[in-house]
Amino acid sequence: MKDADIDATNILPAVTIRDPYVWMGSLCRHEYTAHWHHDPDRHCPNLIPDDVDYQQFRRFISRNESIPVHVKYAGFWKHHKSMAHFWNDWYREYWNITTMNRLIVRFEDLLFHPKAVTTAVCECAGGSLRFDGGFEYVLNSAKKGPNAHGPMEARTGFIKALSKYGKADHRLDGFLEADIEYAKQHLDPELMQFFSLSIHPS
Repeated sequence: MKDADIDATNILPAVTIRDPYVWMGSLCRHEYTAHWHHDPDRHCPNLIPDDVDYQQFRRFISRNESIPVHVKYAGFWKHHKSMAHFWNDWYREYWNITTMNRLIVRFEDLLFHPKAVTTAVCECAGGSLRFDGGFEYVLNSAKKGPNAHGPMEARTGFIKALSKYGKADHRLDGFLEADIEYAKQHLDPELMQFFSLSIHPS
């Protein structure tokens, strides 16, 4: 196994957790290996099918049930009841780790307060932030390679991210009322409360 000789106790895994509504919207733009029946140009995120969804995908979905999401990994698949459940299951796996320390940071905190959060993360790991060269902001997308977040023009750098996530206006782009209500009922309440992520009112 790769890296089997590395002492896991010397590692501090860190993950960023994103607002679920924004996360689902991002998934509509970059599906990665997730598969679900949807029309990205008309209704996405689509947790609950509307009439057009049902007519278009009626062989695969039920009218009054959530639209399942199937995600392909290396050698296996995972199945989720909806996009909201996919968010729950994805972050719950990190949350439930008890065999080693791990760090979960809100994406929005890192985006809007990068120096303070980076300093806190560094100190949490037992280190201190280096100031010999000053604090530098990475303006381009951190994702590298041809398959990372799609083509270069579709990736989000620091300035674009500030513009995109600095306003709540577009948080619910693509959602219909039924989707919002379903998310309100099914997003993991413990994760939402602990990370101060607001359930959007219907």
